[in-house]
Amino acid sequence: MPTDASAPTVTAAPAETACSLELARLAILIGVLAIAAGTALAAVVAVAAPAQARDWLRFAFPGVAASPAVAVGIFAHNLRSLSGVFVLLIFARLAPRAPDKGTARLTVRLGELLLAGAITANVMVVGAALGAYRERMVLALMPHGPVELAAYSLALALYLTDRRRNLPAAYVATAGVACVALLAIAAVLETWVSV
Repeated sequence: MPTDASAPTVTAAPAETACSLELARLAILIGVLAIAAGTALAAVVAVAAPAQARDWLRFAFPGVAASPAVAVGIFAHNLRSLSGVFVLLIFARLAPRAPDKGTARLTVRLGELLLAGAITANVMVVGAALGAYRERMVLALMPHGPVELAAYSLALALYLTDRRRNLPAAYVATAGVACVALLAIAAVLETWVSV
């Protein structure tokens, strides 16, 4: 069958494709690890202390009012959480050019510790809530939870990949836009779609 030799072909550069695959694999791994840690904690809480966890968490599950203002509020809250990763990413990129490199490196490490602490706390709260409230909590996380997890996992994967490779700024920006878009989708789902 003849082909049109004048038709343009668009292909990604091999290095960009490899980087995208690495980023996707790492984002999936981060998401799977977060789910595994949350599930393990949920199992322990469900067996050992569900009542105590409910007393500690005191979730009422009031639902979310379906309004644009609520969706914007959810999006803004999640965007603030995501922005911490990107602020740290920018600072880590600038640290090698800082006049005092030792202080800059220490600041990046402290930022990474704070980020790890925030992630750990979030996984612990979600895991404890899943163990304490079981199906009720699972339903409260659907369908927006997996989309939020994808956004945060992608952001963390981007940070870790950029720390190893110093990715092109356009690539980082594109992945950042994807994270923001995922959070916007999650806010819409959380506001208007319930399971």
